[in-house]
Amino acid sequence: MAEGSKPDFEVFAVREREGGSGKDIFVKIGVAYKRRNEAEGVNILLDALPLGRRLVVVPPLEDPHRR
Repeated sequence: MAEGSKPDFEVFAVREREGGSGKDIFVKIGVAYKRRNEAEGVNILLDALPLGRRLVVVPPLEDPHRR
Protein backbone atom coordinates (compact mmCIF):
# COMPACT_ATOMS: atom_id res chain seq x y z
CA MET A 1 0.00 0.00 0.00
CA ALA A 2 2.58 2.52 -1.13
CA GLU A 3 1.72 6.20 -1.25
CA GLY A 4 0.32 7.02 -4.68
CA SER A 5 -0.28 3.38 -5.66
CA LYS A 6 -3.50 2.54 -7.46
CA PRO A 7 -6.15 1.22 -5.05
CA ASP A 8 -7.54 -2.27 -5.53
CA PHE A 9 -11.07 -1.10 -4.64
CA GLU A 10 -13.15 2.05 -4.29
CA VAL A 11 -15.45 2.55 -1.29
CA PHE A 12 -18.86 4.16 -1.73
CA ALA A 13 -21.51 5.21 0.76
CA VAL A 14 -24.99 4.45 -0.58
CA ARG A 15 -27.94 6.71 0.16
CA GLU A 16 -31.42 5.52 -0.70
CA ARG A 17 -33.72 8.06 -2.32
CA GLU A 18 -36.74 9.21 -0.36
CA GLY A 19 -39.72 6.89 -0.75
CA GLY A 20 -37.69 4.31 -2.63
CA SER A 21 -38.19 6.15 -5.91
CA GLY A 22 -35.36 6.24 -8.41
CA LYS A 23 -31.83 4.95 -8.17
CA ASP A 24 -29.74 4.97 -5.02
CA ILE A 25 -27.03 7.63 -4.73
CA PHE A 26 -23.43 6.39 -4.58
CA VAL A 27 -20.87 8.78 -3.06
CA LYS A 28 -17.18 7.81 -3.16
CA ILE A 29 -15.74 8.16 0.33
CA GLY A 30 -12.49 6.22 0.16
CA VAL A 31 -10.37 3.40 -1.22
CA ALA A 32 -9.28 -0.07 -0.17
CA TYR A 33 -6.09 -2.07 -0.72
CA LYS A 34 -5.54 -5.82 -0.54
CA ARG A 35 -3.38 -6.80 2.41
CA ARG A 36 0.27 -7.61 1.79
CA ASN A 37 1.78 -11.09 1.54
CA GLU A 38 -1.44 -12.77 0.39
CA ALA A 39 -3.11 -12.17 3.78
CA GLU A 40 -6.91 -12.21 3.69
CA GLY A 41 -8.82 -8.97 3.97
CA VAL A 42 -8.37 -5.36 2.92
CA ASN A 43 -7.20 -2.08 4.42
CA ILE A 44 -9.83 0.63 4.01
CA LEU A 45 -8.91 4.32 3.94
CA LEU A 46 -11.86 6.69 4.32
CA ASP A 47 -11.84 10.38 3.35
CA ALA A 48 -15.31 10.88 4.84
CA LEU A 49 -17.67 9.09 7.18
CA PRO A 50 -20.86 7.58 5.75
CA LEU A 51 -24.18 9.05 6.85
CA GLY A 52 -26.06 5.83 6.23
CA ARG A 53 -25.25 2.27 7.17
CA ARG A 54 -24.55 0.81 3.73
CA LEU A 55 -21.09 0.72 2.11
CA VAL A 56 -20.16 -0.79 -1.25
CA VAL A 57 -16.58 -1.84 -2.07
CA VAL A 58 -15.93 -2.43 -5.78
CA PRO A 59 -12.93 -2.63 -8.12
CA PRO A 60 -12.23 0.74 -9.80
CA LEU A 61 -13.47 1.23 -13.33
CA GLU A 62 -10.80 1.76 -15.98
CA ASP A 63 -12.47 4.90 -17.41
CA PRO A 64 -10.44 7.92 -16.17
CA HIS A 65 -13.32 10.28 -17.01
CA ARG A 66 -15.79 8.55 -14.69
CA ARG A 67 -16.80 10.51 -11.60
